[in-house]
Amino acid sequence: MANIYNNDKDFLIIKMSREEFLSIGGLSRCDGCNTPMDGGYYIAVLNYAYCEKDFHSWYQRAERFPEDASFERRNFNRMCQIMNIHSLN
Repeated sequence: MANIYNNDKDFLIIKMSREEFLSIGGLSRCDGCNTPMDGGYYIAVLNYAYCEKDFHSWYQRAERFPEDASFERRNFNRMCQIMNIHSLN
């Protein structure tokens, strides 16, 4: 079941299964390495889905920028609505 992935950097992220990516018309392929995913992370600020490996690699170097907040929130809220997840705001 898709759920919000809480993290120390406060990025808006949803962890999803392969079936959930497929159900919304995705190919369940990582936007980083282009390999098939059994599950992965929807990263709202990037509007990308990453596999476990690429997600953790990105997260290690990722920084939040205030100017991205509205874009990130819009993407996150849209995906929460599609996945029927109760959004944080």
